Amino acid sequence: MQGSATDRTSRNFVVTHPLDPEDAAITAAFRAMVSSAKGARQGIEARGQFDAFMERVLPRDDVTLETDTLGGVPGLWVQPADWRAGEAIVHLHGGWFNFGSAKAYRHLVGHIAARAGARAFIPDYRLAPEYPFPAATDDVLACYRRETPLEAIWHWYSRRALPASTRLLSELP
Repeated sequence: MQGSATDRTSRNFVVTHPLDPEDAAITAAFRAMVSSAKGARQGIEARGQFDAFMERVLPRDDVTLETDTLGGVPGLWVQPADWRAGEAIVHLHGGWFNFGSAKAYRHLVGHIAARAGARAFIPDYRLAPEYPFPAATDDVLACYRRETPLEAIWHWYSRRALPASTRLLSELP
């Protein structure tokens, strides 16, 4: 069942938000920046380059970071100055469960959390190939189950490391 972002009466809804027009220029610039790196490196040896690229996002002054665990999974809480109680973002960083880290994505997630007005947890889930499937997805599910009953916003990235969609989920099977 699909509902609006303001309809909080139903616990079984998913809301897909389109790309904000204000973000179109940023998205285009991001695509241009990553296009030269496509196919340059593969495997775990590309992790350093991937994290260094994500570290280039400038931090916000109104966001604080706190190391913590959620559902037994280590990570970072990113808290904007004006976050709303009862709402949280569980941000699954890009990297296809092979790259990325909470640390590398903290500034990007700071911008997302501030725009959403919600605190965010970035799990440092176990990465492949050191931890084969389903290790990363088990970690993500542990975070989600721990955060329930808060509404969790899952932010997934497409294969191009760009926002594919943001979905507001009330329950997972």
